Parts: sequence; structure tokens; C-alpha cells
Amino acid sequence: MQALFDFYIYSIESFFELFTYDYRIYLAILKPISFLLSLVFGFFIIYSVVKFRQIMKSIKGISSSSVLAAATKSPEMQKKAFENWQKILEKGRSLDENERKFALIEADSMLDKILGLAGYTGENLGAKLKQVERGDIESLDDLWEAHKIRNRIAHEAGFKLTAESAVLALSRFEKALKELQYI
Repeated sequence: MQALFDFYIYSIESFFELFTYDYRIYLAILKPISFLLSLVFGFFIIYSVVKFRQIMKSIKGISSSSVLAAATKSPEMQKKAFENWQKILEKGRSLDENERKFALIEADSMLDKILGLAGYTGENLGAKLKQVERGDIESLDDLWEAHKIRNRIAHEAGFKLTAESAVLALSRFEKALKELQYI
């Protein structure tokens, strides 16, 4: 019984001795160790985020290109897409301003559908373009400029579309369509 009592007292004394011990020695050891562990874990977090973004981008690229390729793979579909684009270009070169405006609206709608097939979601082309990253479509700035003209046609009642502006906007749409391998 005395041995049990002595063990109990020894345990309590050891416990309280922990609180009276000089912790500067522990801190001198723990600070560098915790700093190194923080660096290692920070490196792994950054590495994981970078790898995750690469994986997500490749998955998005694979799904976008495979859906687009499937949608335009058959020669009949490619021919139809090219014919539709030629009709839009003819309207865009028309002397009638309303025909030119309609051509730009059709081109905008065509790109809206194509980006939808590529996996981009949104109510309209503008919403889908906001999701596109710079590396996905090289002619993204041109596409935005053409879309802005389309928006002016749709929202400004008195907007005058010159033949030169229509041709320029359609060439910007065409550049994106070729880049997406739709035409």
C-alpha cells in the first residue's frame, strides 16, 4: 500500500514539476521544428493547388475539345456549318443595314451555341465568355469586341452599323470560329 501511495505522490509531483520547469529549452527546440514543418506543409499545399488547377484545366480542355470535335466531326456537319457561316457573311456584306445587324446577331448566336457545346454555361454569349480563360481561346479579346457590337445592336435603338464595322466584327467572329475548328 505504501508503494502505491509513493507512486501516486511521485506522479503528482512530476505533473506539477512540468509547470515549474524552464520552457525556454523546449521553445528553442520547437520553434525551428515548427517553422520547418510549416514550410513543408505550405509547399505541399501550394503544390496540390497547382496540380489540381492543371488537372481541372486538362479535364475542361478534354471535355470541351471532345464535345466540339464530336459535334463537328462528320463532314456533313462541317459542310453545314461552313454553309451557315457563308450565309451570315453574305448578310454581313449586304447594303441593307438591318441585314448586317441580323448577320452579327446570328454570328453571336452561333458562337453562343458552340461555347455551350464546349461545356461553358451561361444565359448568353457574354456569360459564357466570362468563363473562358485567356489560354482557351487566343482571340478572346476580338470575340469580346465583336460581342460588344452585337450588344449595341440589341440594346441601342438608334445604333448605326456601318458596312466596315460589320465586316470587322464578322471577321473577329470568324477568327474565333476557325480557332475553335468549327469552320
